[in-house]
Amino acid sequence: MKSALTADDVRSVFGLTGVVHFPRYDAPHHRLDDRTAFVLSAIGLPDTPWFMSRASLRADDFIDLAGWYGGRGPVPDSCRHWLVLGLLADTTLALDPDRGTVHALGDGVDGLVHHPIHRDVESLVYALTRFEALCRRPRNDDGAIEERVDALRADISSFDPLPFAGEDSPWHLAFEEVVDGIW
Repeated sequence: MKSALTADDVRSVFGLTGVVHFPRYDAPHHRLDDRTAFVLSAIGLPDTPWFMSRASLRADDFIDLAGWYGGRGPVPDSCRHWLVLGLLADTTLALDPDRGTVHALGDGVDGLVHHPIHRDVESLVYALTRFEALCRRPRNDDGAIEERVDALRADISSFDPLPFAGEDSPWHLAFEEVVDGIW
């Protein structure tokens, strides 16, 4: 299966211990489409202090959205079966296994709200990998960092326009923090 990223691309940025690979299950109750399953098992999902993957070996850890948010309030039926991927800038990201889209979740006035933030897991991994590479580059000139951030925003948007489509996207906050020198 062809992908814009390879496992080596991701490992070269995050190292061997900074990537989580998920087992690929063939059981009928595992509904991931082939492309999503391939990316998660062959390429992997980064796990860093700023993107914390929900990969866990503990049997009592919830990976479904209903279990994850269950104690905080009701979860809409439309997203009860979604899978929690991780946390980006204190925002929970969940995978809709039926459509393959990645959603940003938050608490709204009437309960849990969500909006698509990546068209698929490949787009998420692409953005995380490019962002980590930006953060690792030396900061020699403050003007240059803004240019690099703008170039990266354009690169990610050309791959998938969803990460920067909404004003409340956690990607906007992450990029502002890079410019401000927090990352």
